Amino acid sequence: MTDSGKAKILVVEDEPGLLEVLALNLRASGYQAVTAADGLEALRRFEEEKPNLVTLDLNMPTISGFRLLRLFKGSDEKVPVIVITAFSYEEAEEVVRAGADDFITKPINFDQLISKIERALGRSAESA
Repeated sequence: MTDSGKAKILVVEDEPGLLEVLALNLRASGYQAVTAADGLEALRRFEEEKPNLVTLDLNMPTISGFRLLRLFKGSDEKVPVIVITAFSYEEAEEVVRAGADDFITKPINFDQLISKIERALGRSAESA
């Protein structure tokens, strides 16, 4: 965790309004939120910020969410990645097989997302 004890979450989302809403809601829930609006920025922020968890939109410019997932997991497989997608449930299940720790479909139920984040961070802490 960070010095303040709050988990740092990297929010990767290309839609500006949703990116802002996610970051604001995460901060209101006690997390530190770091944001990235495209794939290249996401890779840079992942390396610089060393987040405790990543929320990742699959449909990203410059580098696809599927590719980002593989790159994040290749860099640090212990960092949980929760995929946020507008794709179908079946396609979202595919990302779990590709290495995501969990997924949530759009439109986002924020309470459900926080629950998934807490579970993923709990599992991550247990395996550390």
